[in-house]
Amino acid sequence: MDTEDCLYLTIFMPIVIGINIFMPITRPIQQYPVLIWFHEHSSFHGSDFFIDEEVIVVRAGYRTRIFGFLNTDDDFAEGNMGAKDIITAIKWVKNNIKLFNGDPERITAAGSGTAATTVASMLVSPMAKSLCSGFIVLSGSALSPSNYNKEHLKATNKVLNKLQSQYKTFNRRSLYEILSNCTTDKLLSVSRGLFDSTEVRDNQRLINSFSCSLEITSKDPFMRQPPLELYETKCVNNIPVIMGYTNLESLFRLKGIAHNRNLLSYLNYNFQYVLPFEGQTYEYESKSYKNIQRQIMGFYFLNGTITERSLRRYAKYISDIQTYSLLRQAVLQCGISSSPVYLYRFAFKGSFNIGWRNSVPNLNWTGATENDEICYLFRCKSLYSAYSDAQSNEKEFIGKIVELFANFVKNGNPSRDKGGYELDNLKWDPLKSDTNIRAMNLARELKMVTVPEEKRMRFWDRLRKEINVANNSK
Repeated sequence: MDTEDCLYLTIFMPIVIGINIFMPITRPIQQYPVLIWFHEHSSFHGSDFFIDEEVIVVRAGYRTRIFGFLNTDDDFAEGNMGAKDIITAIKWVKNNIKLFNGDPERITAAGSGTAATTVASMLVSPMAKSLCSGFIVLSGSALSPSNYNKEHLKATNKVLNKLQSQYKTFNRRSLYEILSNCTTDKLLSVSRGLFDSTEVRDNQRLINSFSCSLEITSKDPFMRQPPLELYETKCVNNIPVIMGYTNLESLFRLKGIAHNRNLLSYLNYNFQYVLPFEGQTYEYESKSYKNIQRQIMGFYFLNGTITERSLRRYAKYISDIQTYSLLRQAVLQCGISSSPVYLYRFAFKGSFNIGWRNSVPNLNWTGATENDEICYLFRCKSLYSAYSDAQSNEKEFIGKIVELFANFVKNGNPSRDKGGYELDNLKWDPLKSDTNIRAMNLARELKMVTVPEEKRMRFWDRLRKEINVANNSK
């Protein structure tokens, strides 16, 4: 949340007849599995659907943006405060959930939005070892190059430059004084829009101003080594996980272009690519830059040319920038962990695709974009009245996917329980390291598929290796 006063949690329990949680327990009672939901706007998401599956739901707040992820590379702000808020919330639940008829050995942490990176990072963070029985990651990855980089120092300097004009001299001590005395509104104001499009172009990667970062001085770090290094050294937490994405993850960013497709043709003369992996940057319009630009355009667009009819292809390109790192982490986790990795691909289009509704409501395509799965798993308050008017196929879809996720919370296996929607006949297979990338396709029909994005992932794999070979040869 965009405030420091956000460290609260709310617990929703299935109704237990005849039990008072404040009275001593004199007979054995059922202990329910627990789902902890982390999202910067989790208070907007109701727990009804999982409560019906006899799962305790905990909504927990944590600090975001500059309050949660400022990193000055010293003791003033070590970084990852928001991630440690999430860890602290899980520990509290683990220590106290018995009072609410919860099972401390069956706690699943689920993260979306800004929390998705943190929950995905728990797969390799030493701080998260043995903390949960499972994780659920909605559209996030610890391997996105926009996290765990050195841009946090640039972000801090940019904030200070905005505040420094009122001071004649500046040193590290005054740095702390300025930040400590700033109002919440002032800090939020100066920390927005720190990196312009030119800086993103020159970085050739998306930049998160305040996100997960490496901790240099902390005695108890959430993350001290880059997650990719931890995967390379096989230092992972062996915990079952569901990871997933929407099929058009970044379509919501194309609101302007969707309304005026003539803008697409201008990209032929000004196509500034973004890479979904770590590595060297190249001077804009250098020979190396143009070579990479040519390969990307040739792969994603017919004859390497962007036209007014290229909106869907362009949407796939910018969506893959997000999806690639998630698929890459899922594959790496699968190859090392002894616990299963379940992958989903959300492509359902209905009344509750909140990301689609808010960004491109008039675009008559099938599929889903960022955040679209949330209102099918949780009863979103902004759409509350729409649930009673939902079509029968939408209600059935909600019942099925909630049951799959609830089964995972209960048993670490989404297709283990027999369900009211005959899910005992629907088998959600975990990833296998020696086969194609297969996921549960959450669409009009629920079924296991080889993900269509795999071919595009292999393109990025080849490009990443080609760039690394070229850099090593130099």
